[in-house]
Amino acid sequence: MRRTAAGLLVLLALAGCTTPPPQPATPEVTWTASAPADGVTLTRLGFRNGPADFWLPSGLVIRDRVDLEANVTLVITSPGGAELAAWLRRNLPAAGFEITADGQDSLLFRRGQWQGAFTVTEGLSALSLRTDREQ
Repeated sequence: MRRTAAGLLVLLALAGCTTPPPQPATPEVTWTASAPADGVTLTRLGFRNGPADFWLPSGLVIRDRVDLEANVTLVITSPGGAELAAWLRRNLPAAGFEITADGQDSLLFRRGQWQGAFTVTEGLSALSLRTDREQ
C-alpha cells in the first residue's frame, strides 16, 4: 500500500513538471497608410531597425542614435521640440499608432509590439521606440 501511494505521489509530482506550452509572440500589426508629404522613414534616415513605416519629418537633424532590434532611439536637435510634437500628433494616428499620453510636448504611443515615447528638453528632443517592454 505504501509503495502504491509513493508511486502515485511520484507520478503526480512528475505530472506537475511538464513545461508550459510556448506563448505565441505578439504579432506585428500590419498597417498601410499613405506617407506624409513632408515625411521620411527610419530606413531613409539610416536605421536598420524599427517599424518600416514609421515616419518623421523631412530635414530632421539627429545628434545621437541607437539602432538595436528592440530599441531605436533618436536625440534630435531640429526641428524644435514643440514643432516635432505637433507633427507627431498629426501623423502618428494616421500610421496606426495610438497616442496613450500627451502633455507638455511629451507623448507616449503604441502600435502592436512597438511602444514609443517622445520628450522635449531645452534645445533637444528624444524619441524612442521599443519592443522589450510588457504590454
